[in-house]
Amino acid sequence: MTEEKRNSGEQKLSPQTILDMNYAYARTAMLAASVRLHLFTLLAGKTRTPAELAREAHTLPEPTARLLKGLEALDLVEQAGDAYRLTPLAEQFLVEGKPSYLGGDTLGVLDFLPAWFTLADVLRTSTPYRDLGDPTTAEAFFAPRVVDMFPAIFPVASRLAAALPLPQPQEMGLQVLDVAAGSSPWGAAFALQYPAAQVTALDLPAVVTQGRQHTASLGLAERFTWLEANIETFEFQAYRYDLICCGHLLRFISDERAQTLLARLARSLRQQGTLLIADIFLNDERSGPPSALTIDLSMLVNTAQGRIRTPGEIIAWLRDFGLHHIERIHLAGPFPVVVARKGESL
Repeated sequence: MTEEKRNSGEQKLSPQTILDMNYAYARTAMLAASVRLHLFTLLAGKTRTPAELAREAHTLPEPTARLLKGLEALDLVEQAGDAYRLTPLAEQFLVEGKPSYLGGDTLGVLDFLPAWFTLADVLRTSTPYRDLGDPTTAEAFFAPRVVDMFPAIFPVASRLAAALPLPQPQEMGLQVLDVAAGSSPWGAAFALQYPAAQVTALDLPAVVTQGRQHTASLGLAERFTWLEANIETFEFQAYRYDLICCGHLLRFISDERAQTLLARLARSLRQQGTLLIADIFLNDERSGPPSALTIDLSMLVNTAQGRIRTPGEIIAWLRDFGLHHIERIHLAGPFPVVVARKGESL
């Protein structure tokens, strides 16, 4: 049989998918360079030739023209004659000063790259690149980033605050605790939804400095009490809060630490109080979504014992702590928010 006949019935595979994976870093590098050079902000609402943009950005014209071609391939800019303008996507999310700005998050991603490239070693040794579940490490890492994370979380938090029925009417002084608050997107969302609400925001000292400044910039300084503390040693007052928000924390710590914390938070709820848990979640089959599978690997290199869980795992724990009326609320994106209420018996 000739080689041609042997191959005629075989599926022809293209290596392009592998090649795209090999060079995926280039897209991140182009985006990060453009953010650092403020190119999207300089192009906001304007059309500029490469030479004009280079003058404003203090870059060289010919390399700038080549970068703009790359950004065009990413659908972040588009040509208008011999000039360029932003696409709606870049105009919405990459212009500095807009509430939806994600450029800070882009630069934050760069600090994750060294950790990712130790993945093979971590699989051999179980020793992570760093442990973001350790308070000292977490404080140094997250303090410069929490304000940049606000635009990614606040829209979802606001939708939940508007959709979630709380037992307390809006005219009452809702007492809210935001645990590991960061820049407090969850606390801010409920403060804006409930004008009489008072928010206690708890985090590590360097993070609190950033969070306090950010909530003040939103005009919420008088509605917030910021506390500098380690959540795992802090004495939560029993029956103190109507609503406790625990956002994007549990995946960084072990099952034992997570369960201990949730039990303590449950005790700190008032009767009929609400506990809100927002995080990255796997589906119940642990087969996806793809972004959760990726972040689960990120927990391998960035934490000692953190992992991505399913909502079902969290719900089972909450039932053990006497919480009830537990539900998964789907608002946006692939991840639900788990909400539970405290009954009379706890």
